[in-house]
Amino acid sequence: MKNIALIFVMMSLVLGVSSQSDTTSSLTKNPTLYGHSFPSLIHFKSSFTKTNVYTGIGIGTTSLLNYNDVNVGDFTIDGFQGKILFVTAEIQYQQRVNSWLAMYLSFSLAGRLGSDMSTILVHGINTLAGGDIGWMIKIRQSKKFNLSASVNVRNFAGSFINVKQFFEDVINSVPNPGIVKNVPAMTGGLGLHGAFAFNDMFGLQASAQMQYGESFTREMNQDYYNFGIVGDVDFMPRQNAPVGLALGYTLTSSPQIVMTKDGYANIFMWKIAYTGSNDFELGIQYTFYKIEIEEQENDPSVNSAMFLLKFYF
Repeated sequence: MKNIALIFVMMSLVLGVSSQSDTTSSLTKNPTLYGHSFPSLIHFKSSFTKTNVYTGIGIGTTSLLNYNDVNVGDFTIDGFQGKILFVTAEIQYQQRVNSWLAMYLSFSLAGRLGSDMSTILVHGINTLAGGDIGWMIKIRQSKKFNLSASVNVRNFAGSFINVKQFFEDVINSVPNPGIVKNVPAMTGGLGLHGAFAFNDMFGLQASAQMQYGESFTREMNQDYYNFGIVGDVDFMPRQNAPVGLALGYTLTSSPQIVMTKDGYANIFMWKIAYTGSNDFELGIQYTFYKIEIEEQENDPSVNSAMFLLKFYF
């Protein structure tokens, strides 16, 4: 996997140099088909090869969790209630090489921790940090339709703090007990992404991605998937109101979102954005999904709000 990543970097440098001679440009900087501008969302990959810088940051929390008595060695913690907090941050740069190819680099950070000491004791503190390098390859584009494929290498490092297990190891006199487990994981992936403009007001996007490679459990290799669809409306062309609305759904097993072994999440997304500029995109995204969490009979829901800013060049 490391050799593949090195090849990716070298090819990116070569393509980046060659892009300086490409003089083809679009009339608009932001992704547009048939007069309709398409929004960007976290947890969803756009199909366009425009040069851009994208940042997103968000925070979320689970619904109220109920715990029965928790045993740590010979000690017992009485039943309690609590929540788990989720934080995410992402930055990506995409460089258009020519009319059909773009290269992108990204870095993201995801974290999960309890809202108080009791939930931290049960679930610990988990963080995933890393990024990917890849290419977006345009397959077909018409006046209303755009279809692209992506290929990438992703490398993440997981840091898992298991407080409960640490205390149990100390109580049971386990040699060299450790509280932090650091696990790197590298995967390779392919994707197919599309966009369709019904008219200058309504649009539809779809994305499918598969990753395969090392898992954070170290037991075996694992595949991850991400399938999504987004519909949106832009009031700027017809109502002269710089407001865009988007509603989407994503099915994913990405560890940055799920943070559990072999789990998946059904993510429902809603976004409101400012659409009065061709140079940048500004919006707030709300997401809702349910995940599996240990010690819980029913899967709790996660509600999060995210701020997105994207500049086009």
